[in-house]
Amino acid sequence: MRRKLLSIVLAVCLLMLPVTAFAESVDLTRRGSVSVTLLDQDGQLPISRAELSLYYVAAAERTDNNSVGYTFTAEFENCGCALYDPALSARLDTFVQGGPAPVQKLLTDGSGAATFTDLPLGLYFVKQTNAVVGYAPCTSFLVTVPYETADSYVYDVNASPKTEVARVTDITIRKVWNTDASAEAADSVTVQLLRDGVVVESATLSAQNDWRVTYRNMPVSDGYSVVEVDVPEGFTATYAKQGNFFTVTNTASLIQTGQLVWPIPVLAIAGLFLLALGAIVLRRSRREDA
Repeated sequence: MRRKLLSIVLAVCLLMLPVTAFAESVDLTRRGSVSVTLLDQDGQLPISRAELSLYYVAAAERTDNNSVGYTFTAEFENCGCALYDPALSARLDTFVQGGPAPVQKLLTDGSGAATFTDLPLGLYFVKQTNAVVGYAPCTSFLVTVPYETADSYVYDVNASPKTEVARVTDITIRKVWNTDASAEAADSVTVQLLRDGVVVESATLSAQNDWRVTYRNMPVSDGYSVVEVDVPEGFTATYAKQGNFFTVTNTASLIQTGQLVWPIPVLAIAGLFLLALGAIVLRRSRREDA
């Protein structure tokens, strides 16, 4: 009876003990990989021939509690930012421009994919280091190898940019004067480029820049428009758009044609005089006939 009671007490005590999840230990001898796929902002078109550079920022190490920690590599220990600082990615974006060389560099294939293989475990930084015509560069980002889940480590990591790749285009604004030599145009004008009603760029146009400006690598949008600020007195502005080419035309309110207008009133008076003279001559002629 005592043995049975003791067994029951032991069973209850075991049930009351906290349950501990035993996750797998990280294998620091393994190698990993990072796969990246670039798609356009609509998630439909792959971005091919984008050059992606991979930088080895920090090496992986085992911590006292059997998890994974990281230590800056020699190339990045003077990057000017703490390892776990939220601004690390932005800081590295500038640091790598004149700093360490990438450990691997790949071009995305026809499906927009690139895979970096045979990587020692650690923290990596991915940056697009070329320009693909018609698209803005993808956002640089950090990725760890391995990737840690709740109860395991993933050594072959699928990664993506933090933002989608935006399509870009060039936009040109040209100024035209619709007037003759007798009207005086302004030396310069200010034009604004708007997207969905919000000003995104502003420029001063003059003879020095051939009355035009071109904005490069602007996000593709159907919402672009142009407005001229403070149209010169005596002119009206009209706007025309052909694709991404805008024309702003300033027309003089009273355009002179080059013809002289002063003879018109003189000729009118002369005509009235001749009509009166003719009436007098006709009246005299009738009297003489009578």
